[in-house]
Amino acid sequence: MINIIFAATTVVGLALPVLPAKSASAKRHLYWTGALVATGSAFLALFPPDWRGGLALAGALAGGLTLRAYMSTPYLRIRGRTYAFNLRNSDPDEAEADADSRRPASDSDRDPAPDSYGGFAGAPKAWWLLVIVISACAFIVAIFVVKQEGPWYALGAVAAVTILAISIGHQDGSWDYRFARGQLVLYGIAGIATLGVFATLYYFAYLAGRRWPLRPQGSMEYRAHPHLQRKFPE
Repeated sequence: MINIIFAATTVVGLALPVLPAKSASAKRHLYWTGALVATGSAFLALFPPDWRGGLALAGALAGGLTLRAYMSTPYLRIRGRTYAFNLRNSDPDEAEADADSRRPASDSDRDPAPDSYGGFAGAPKAWWLLVIVISACAFIVAIFVVKQEGPWYALGAVAAVTILAISIGHQDGSWDYRFARGQLVLYGIAGIATLGVFATLYYFAYLAGRRWPLRPQGSMEYRAHPHLQRKFPE
């Protein structure tokens, strides 16, 4: 049976980050205070008597909030270092800056991550995320092959792998980046996970991008990287 009081405090904890704060530091403290309240309350909402269920719920909530902090905020900060998927959130100076003072990357000659995808995520992080997605798709297809279950899920997974391989490969080739932006180990892992399908599609899409490049000046890739603007002027 769920304890209504602690269920309510779980919701309160999740809502704490919505409160206004004057600084990035205050927002970060508010986020983790809310996470602590929500996680503890989630455990107590089921304990007693179900301590296993409470522990599982609290663990899932803690993991989800930590993942969200890493993927979309600059709040995961340990010993003065910020861990974040987004490049802007990874930069302490940028993360602390007011949103109104931010300028487009094209306004500066500085390009701190020339191999990043659209100035959003560095190549290693982007390819790690890609490998996770590709592996999940491969797992879905494997379930269908072994158990003959979920044909539509398998079809969607195959379509996702195909679209990702072709679009990313053609983009990398079009903008004259290194093959797989230098992430050859991750490229190999993605290829192994899909029995060579991803690797093959990416390879030929990359060659096609080099031969028939598509370089829209309005794309994030172009606008985020000064070196591309100099190399491929309007």
